[in-house]
Amino acid sequence: MKKLYLVPLLCWCVCWSSLFAQESVQLIVQDGIDGPIKNEVEKNSTALLTEINRAFKENRSLNTVNLSMTEDARAGLASLWENVHFYCDDSEVVQSCLHAGAGLQIRQIPLMLHPDETVNTSDDKYQEGVINFDASGKITRFNFTISTSIYQNVMKRGKTVEEIGRRQQILSYVEHFRTAYNEKDLQFLDQVFSDDALIITGTVVKVRKTDGTGVIFNKVNYRKQSKQEYLSRLKRSFAANKYINVRFDDVKVVKHPTKEGFYGVTVHQLYSNSSGYSDDGYLFLLWDFRDPDSVQIHVRTWQPRFLNEAKTEELPKEEIFTAGDFSIDL
Repeated sequence: MKKLYLVPLLCWCVCWSSLFAQESVQLIVQDGIDGPIKNEVEKNSTALLTEINRAFKENRSLNTVNLSMTEDARAGLASLWENVHFYCDDSEVVQSCLHAGAGLQIRQIPLMLHPDETVNTSDDKYQEGVINFDASGKITRFNFTISTSIYQNVMKRGKTVEEIGRRQQILSYVEHFRTAYNEKDLQFLDQVFSDDALIITGTVVKVRKTDGTGVIFNKVNYRKQSKQEYLSRLKRSFAANKYINVRFDDVKVVKHPTKEGFYGVTVHQLYSNSSGYSDDGYLFLLWDFRDPDSVQIHVRTWQPRFLNEAKTEELPKEEIFTAGDFSIDL
């Protein structure tokens, strides 16, 4: 009789052991650094990802008190966790460590997002994360990332060591900017937009031709906002939505044709929130990197991708804003 219970008991033990093992995440650095700094990055990454998985499984807040993180990194991750829970989708993550300015990065961390059960969303659950470190291996930031193919495509266009470093810096800011919406981080957005930032939002309107034909066509109507008007609207949106998700599907980085230190970044943005609103369009940001300690955005524009509800008429590519569309008197 005892043999009848042996297999089910063994299966139960194996399943429980497997489930428990998935709680623990081991991050291994395959190249890019070695020696004590490699050990520190591996140790801190492993501790963070394991805590994320345990907090997800136990449906609780993150406990990062004993983790080697800056206070800004701790606060940012806590805000992100309030908006959406997630876990690392692998018990062993093997990645290269990249040098990013004075710090380090581990990219391509596989994550599965799990919005609150009351949230109605069709967003992809799989995303990737990036952990940023200072030169000692202490964690300075956790972001959701752009895809690996997009990252590599932007980086390969850098022709000099200086330009490659600048592009890497730009992408780090772009990822922080994107994650700030998931975190509902108004403080960072207030800091990164210049006080006189030009903010333009496009909406589709129907217009009747005046040539007597009566033909109705779709066009984009543009509205300007001040920085404070934009942030006030964001504050209301953040308060009204439990869940906000911003994803960047494509990224193009272009130097301003006449102004040194300025870069135009055009992204294909997908936005959704827990109120059921979503949009699909092109976000353009004009970044000022002249002062690396105080990077600013001087222009933000958003244009709808589609001009009709059937999504058969797209905004012409030549109408998407680029760095050359804006003159700079700074």
